[in-house]
Amino acid sequence: MSHAIDGLINLPPWLVLTLAFALPAAEASLFLGVIVPGEVAVIVAGVLAHSHRLPLWAVIVVATAGAVIGDSVGYEVGRRYGDRLLKRLPHRLVKPDHVDRARALLRRRGGWAVLIGRFTAALRALVPGMAGTSQLPYRTFLPFNVVGGLAWVTMATLIGYAAGASYQAAEHQLSLISFGLLAVIVLALLYRAARRSERLRGWADRHLGWVPRPGRALAVSLLVLVASGSIFGVLVEDVTNSHGAIGADPRLLRDVVDERTGWLTPVARTVTNLGVGPFVYAVVGALGMALWWRTRQWVLPVGAIAVLWAGQAVRVAINQAIARPRPPRALWLVQPGGYAFPSGHTAMATIGYGLAAVLLLRILSRGRVAAVAVGALATVLAVAVGLSRVYLGVHWPSDVAGGWSFGVAWLALAASLVCVYRRWSPKPPEPIGPEPAGSEPADLEPADPDAPTTTAAPE
Repeated sequence: MSHAIDGLINLPPWLVLTLAFALPAAEASLFLGVIVPGEVAVIVAGVLAHSHRLPLWAVIVVATAGAVIGDSVGYEVGRRYGDRLLKRLPHRLVKPDHVDRARALLRRRGGWAVLIGRFTAALRALVPGMAGTSQLPYRTFLPFNVVGGLAWVTMATLIGYAAGASYQAAEHQLSLISFGLLAVIVLALLYRAARRSERLRGWADRHLGWVPRPGRALAVSLLVLVASGSIFGVLVEDVTNSHGAIGADPRLLRDVVDERTGWLTPVARTVTNLGVGPFVYAVVGALGMALWWRTRQWVLPVGAIAVLWAGQAVRVAINQAIARPRPPRALWLVQPGGYAFPSGHTAMATIGYGLAAVLLLRILSRGRVAAVAVGALATVLAVAVGLSRVYLGVHWPSDVAGGWSFGVAWLALAASLVCVYRRWSPKPPEPIGPEPAGSEPADLEPADPDAPTTTAAPE
C-alpha cells in the first residue's frame, strides 16, 4: 500500500483529484474495493490539500460524489443481477436460508448496515450490492449512503491533511480504524448469534450459571471503555516516547493559529470558559438539585458529583506524572495553568456535560428523540471546548484528543460499574406480613358466574 501512495503523491494534482472520484466510485460498482481500497486516493488528495496543491473543499466534494455514485451503482447491480449471481454459487458456500435471513436483516436495519459498512474496506465493496439484492428501498438506502460517504471522505481527507508529509502513517492509522471497526462488527455478530443459539445458551446455563449475564447496557459500556481507553493509551505512549501522533502537533497548531480572526477570538474565549471547573460543577449540581426536587432521590445527583470529582483527580494525577510542556508562550491568548496532557478543560467538559445529559434526561423523562438531542448537545459542547483550547494556543491537538478519550473512558467506566452493581447487588426480599387492609387474598378463587347474586336492601 505504501508503494501505491508513493506513486500517487507524485502525480499531477488534477489527476489525483480524478482518482479521488474514480477509486471510491469503483469500490462497490466494480467491486474494486476488494483489491484497492478507495481511501488511498482520498488520503493522497488530503496530503495535496495540506500543501495547497488542491482545495480542501474540492477534495471532499469530489470524493463524496464518487463514493455516493459508486455505491448507488453497486446497489443497482445487486438489485438487477444479485439473484442470478447467488443462484450460481454452490449451496455449500451460500445456503438459501442464510440468504433469506440476511435479506430480512438488511430490510429491517439496512440503513445502519450501509452506514457502518462504509468505514470498513472489507464491507464497503459488498454492502451496497447486498442491499440491492435484499430489495432494500432506495429511499432508505440513499440517505445513509450520503451520510456515510460524506463522513468517510471527510475523515480520510482530514487524516491526510493532518499528516502532511507523513502520509504513510496516515494510511496506517486509517487502516487500524477500519480493521478495529470490522472487529467490533464481527464481535457484535458473534455475540448476537451466541445469544440466539439454544445449544450455546444451554451449555452456558449448565457450566456458567454462577456468572451473571452482562446485559446489553454493560456490553456497550465495556465496548466504549475498551475503545476510548485504547485511544488514550496510545496517546499516552506517543506523548511519553515523543513519537507517533504528536509529530503532527506543531504543524496542526500552526495551521489553526494562522486561521485566527478578529470575531472568532472572543467566541473562543467564551467557549473555553464552558470547560472551567466551577462552571461545570455548577451545571451538574444545578441539574442534580432539580432531579432531587422532582424525584426526592439523592443517589444519582450525589453520584454524578462524585464521578466528576474523581475523574478530575485522576486527570490531574496523570497530568502531573507526564508533565508535558505546553506550546510556546507566544501563541497563548489566555493564561493556562499546569501541564498540557491531557487537556483539563476538555476532560472536564466531556465528563461534566456527559453527566449533565444523564441528569437532564432523568428530569425530562422523554423518549429516544430527546436522548439523541441531549446527547448531541453534550457532544457539541465537549468538542467546542476542546477546539477552543487549540485555537487559543494553550494546548497541542493531541492534548485535546487525550482529554476527549479520557473523558469518554471515564464515563464508560462509571456506567460499567453502575451496570455491574445493579446486576450483582442482592434483590430486596419480598415483604412478609399481613396484607394491607382492603386488599384481596392472592389465592382467592374467582366467583362462580352461575351463582345467584344478592343485593342488600336499602335501609
